Amino acid sequence: MTTTVQPPADQPAALTDRQIVPALVDGQTVYLECPTSWCKIDHVRESQKFLEDVWHSGTFADLEAPRRGNTPGLLAYARLGLDPFSRDEAMRRPFIFVEDGSSAEGSYMDAEHAEQFADNLVAFAEKIRAMASVMRGAA
Repeated sequence: MTTTVQPPADQPAALTDRQIVPALVDGQTVYLECPTSWCKIDHVRESQKFLEDVWHSGTFADLEAPRRGNTPGLLAYARLGLDPFSRDEAMRRPFIFVEDGSSAEGSYMDAEHAEQFADNLVAFAEKIRAMASVMRGAA
């Protein structure tokens, strides 16, 4: 038996690239909307016990830092996400999730927050470049 499942009616239609795809939920095949242009989850292979646990995730963007005499280390990562069946209305809209791995809680951002964060990263990078320039001159 298969079922087509729609997200709650109050979910904003922020993305228009959704397609109906199969998902495995508690051993049953259901069909649901998926933002297929960016969601990288195989909803059949990564089956869930409950429909509320089905979510969408884009490719991870990793921020790694080189280390003296060692391999680069992961400082943080970000991904585009959507949790269409969440009880939290904000999670039923696309978000960018950023985490540094130091706690169980990361940052969920809307587009405006993500743009502000990106501006902060650019300013941070400029300061690091200035420090590297000072180091080169001090040697």
